[in-house]
Amino acid sequence: MGSAPPLVRIVAAELGEELTGILVGAAADVLVFATVDDLRLSGTAGRVQVVGLGVLTLLWAVNFLVARPRRLRAFSSAVAVQDTSVLGQAEERTRQLRRGCVRVAVLVILVTLGGVFLIRLPLLGLSVQLMLILGLIHTWRTAVWWERRHGVHLWRPALSSVGREKWRGSPYYVTVATAGGRGPADLFQME
Repeated sequence: MGSAPPLVRIVAAELGEELTGILVGAAADVLVFATVDDLRLSGTAGRVQVVGLGVLTLLWAVNFLVARPRRLRAFSSAVAVQDTSVLGQAEERTRQLRRGCVRVAVLVILVTLGGVFLIRLPLLGLSVQLMLILGLIHTWRTAVWWERRHGVHLWRPALSSVGREKWRGSPYYVTVATAGGRGPADLFQME
């Protein structure tokens, strides 16, 4: 199994990417609101942006609510990993986690700055950040809750190493959690 893609913890990957996107987006918003004079937040353009922000956020929240039972069923059918040596090297997992965070950061910057400078919709970047906040809450309420309840860690191949189509079709894997693994620091633990 030496050529198998590295497995990364679901919680570490998702929370890391979501937190990175939120922080980078907040920094981009500060830059935008400090440097751009006319953000078109008043009048019809402002109302359209606020309604669009609300609709996108609402649709994203409904998507999470609809997908939650399916995701919990997928967690329940996770494949147990008996030999933890197949998880690969910690350096490779860390590299894959960083790679995912960089991809999300670049996406958030492009959407935020593109929304302001190309299509003149500064709240588009803010809607992406609200979606990431909803994703953070969703991850906390599903994956973290499920791991704690069952005393395991959930793993999956790194999206950046296998591509979106293979990642969607890959199963979840589980390993037994450490005895003291109940605190926030354990969320980003490598093994």
